[in-house]
Amino acid sequence: MAKSKTNLNAALEVAAVEVVASAPAPRPTLKYPVPPSREGTTLVGAHLAGKYGRTLKLLSATTGQTQRQLLEEALDMLFTKKGTN
Repeated sequence: MAKSKTNLNAALEVAAVEVVASAPAPRPTLKYPVPPSREGTTLVGAHLAGKYGRTLKLLSATTGQTQRQLLEEALDMLFTKKGTN
């Protein structure tokens, strides 16, 4: 009985190699479509201490600006200060 398992395993290995060798290269596809609001943008992120997240939310609530707007303003100020803007 062991001999037939060996033959079966060998046959399966050969079949798997043939399938992989003949398969066309997969086309890269996006898992989710890109919303129009994100076209032409890039994700900029970091893991920061909790105080930054809480303060950003509080500032957003008090100013009426979105967190994105506040972060863009902060980055613009940083780039201007460092002379890269």
